[in-house]
Amino acid sequence: MHDDVARFDARAAAWDASPHRRKLARDITAAMEAAGLFRQPVASALDFGCGTGLLTLELAERCESVTGLDTSPGMLAELAAKIERAGLPNVGVLEADLAAGTPVPGGYDLVASAMALHHVSEPEPVLKRLLAAAAPGARFALADLDAEDGSFHDDPAGVHHNGFDRIDLADMLAGLGYTDINAADAATIVKPTKCCGDRPYGVFLMTARKPG
Repeated sequence: MHDDVARFDARAAAWDASPHRRKLARDITAAMEAAGLFRQPVASALDFGCGTGLLTLELAERCESVTGLDTSPGMLAELAAKIERAGLPNVGVLEADLAAGTPVPGGYDLVASAMALHHVSEPEPVLKRLLAAAAPGARFALADLDAEDGSFHDDPAGVHHNGFDRIDLADMLAGLGYTDINAADAATIVKPTKCCGDRPYGVFLMTARKPG
């Protein structure tokens, strides 16, 4: 895990320079809106694996408060600088490693994540802790890559899953106690690859609810 954190720390300053990352955050937010996640007021949201906060700041426009959680202090420093520049009193940052069992405050009404789960070696215990951190009745919005052949990442270091099969992930969530599980297309990323020229990669949004 330390090596993974160091890799993201090293990439933090240049992370937002990628236009596909910025567009992806907007596309995922649009998919969340289409799924009705903001029809009712959201008092508190958690962005798991927030990185530099591209999704976090989209959530800040739609939720009363949002916390960006990540293991990388370098990524969180970039987000904190954005928060300070924009003067956003409703956004906070939290450095925590759910995979290692770091305690996280509970009571979130919405838990979101964008392209973070495929960097988690064992998603099941992390998803279990995210469920515990949510308030009864909370909604979840998990966006990630559809299963692919490993060509999406130029550098596979720190990549533990080549995307996810939607049915397998839905079954995992159901087994942990998530309910109202649905998946929808969220975005398509077209990237040049070393092997095969420009290729499209699908990104899904999986929504769910905590009972209560």
